[in-house]
Amino acid sequence: MQQVNQPDLMKSVWFINQYITTPEIGGEGYRHYYIGKYLNDETSFRPLLITGSFSHAPKRHNKFLGLYKYVDKGVPTIILKTNKYKQSGGAGRIMNWFFFMLNLFVLPILSKKKAPKPDVIVLSSLPILPVINLVFFKLIYPKAKLVFEIRDLWPLSAIEFGGYKKDNVLIRFIGLLEKWAYSNCDLIISVIPRADLYIQEVLGHSDFKYEWITNGYSLSEDNPHLNLKDIIEIDFKKEDFKIGYAGTLVVANPLDTIINVVGNYGNQCLKLYILGGGPEKERLLKLAEAYPNVIFIDKIPKGYVSQFLKKMDLLFMGKGGKASKVYQYGTSQLKTFDYFNAKKPIIQALDSLENPVTYSGAGYVIEPNNKKQLEKKIEYFMGLEEAKLNEYGTKGYKYLIEKCTYESINKRYYEVIVKLVGQP
Repeated sequence: MQQVNQPDLMKSVWFINQYITTPEIGGEGYRHYYIGKYLNDETSFRPLLITGSFSHAPKRHNKFLGLYKYVDKGVPTIILKTNKYKQSGGAGRIMNWFFFMLNLFVLPILSKKKAPKPDVIVLSSLPILPVINLVFFKLIYPKAKLVFEIRDLWPLSAIEFGGYKKDNVLIRFIGLLEKWAYSNCDLIISVIPRADLYIQEVLGHSDFKYEWITNGYSLSEDNPHLNLKDIIEIDFKKEDFKIGYAGTLVVANPLDTIINVVGNYGNQCLKLYILGGGPEKERLLKLAEAYPNVIFIDKIPKGYVSQFLKKMDLLFMGKGGKASKVYQYGTSQLKTFDYFNAKKPIIQALDSLENPVTYSGAGYVIEPNNKKQLEKKIEYFMGLEEAKLNEYGTKGYKYLIEKCTYESINKRYYEVIVKLVGQP
């Protein structure tokens, strides 16, 4: 007998994230799309995704007349009109945040068919301005449970990386919004492992409900039928020990130290392959000009990245070139899961042991820009038998399957929502 869900009896869950993108609106599927799709297809909850019309990362621009557009071709989605901007750190992006926040006030006046009265409202930051909307929604939907999801620590990140002072008017305002969300939401979810320690510092107590639900990985991103030789004309020699990096070349992902270590290594059978593009590429190319064993590869379609990673013997990733309070609470880099899926050992340069590489045992975390530590770890892995290298890779893959796939994350989200409002 087939069960038919009656819309009036279903519990509604709003997901507010200015950067949600889905295949139905011209983008790829990410965290909230997969969670929403699971709730929509597999449970009696009724999800609604609420996003902005322009995003620079992932790149998407939905054009339409009016303040919003409703799309229901898979997961119900409301796209709110926002302005287009060119620079991710410019005034245009800040204006984009304000447009999204202002247009969110449209939701309560939409028809119940498009925006059913919420039982749960999940607000995912960054940006943090929609906390203003939560204050309003708490008044008009007093029975709704509020969930604040942290994807970045603001205003701490702006202070640490943006050069803002603590007494800056904007920083103080953002701090007030942050504290209100931590104090008034029924649940705080974070992709950052130990954000609970940060929240305790902000509030001065530990009387809040907290769940760590990591970023997710879709196993469908790995297509074993793709042939890397179709797009890369490089002979990856078996006798070489190959270290790989795949990702955007930016200041936040420093590669100077490993380029110098590998480039100056006496054994030319040690190779470093750097896959990707970004604002740092030209500078890094000049840095590596004298090193024939450091090879740069242009950005390739995402489906082929896993095939590249599987050709390597060891994978490297970094985050931050100096100590930062932000990293003390951990990281949840999406790159980590691509590396785990490749089943290879990992060296991560990071000023924190709170991260999936440490938790899984898939490799080692070293201090950023510590040349001696990096040399020792590379030599350690070069000296291992293939079976031992595979042990490290297997640990990472096991951790990925058990804790980081969207299948496991979807179920975690479902469980915490049921705890808040019960079964529909």
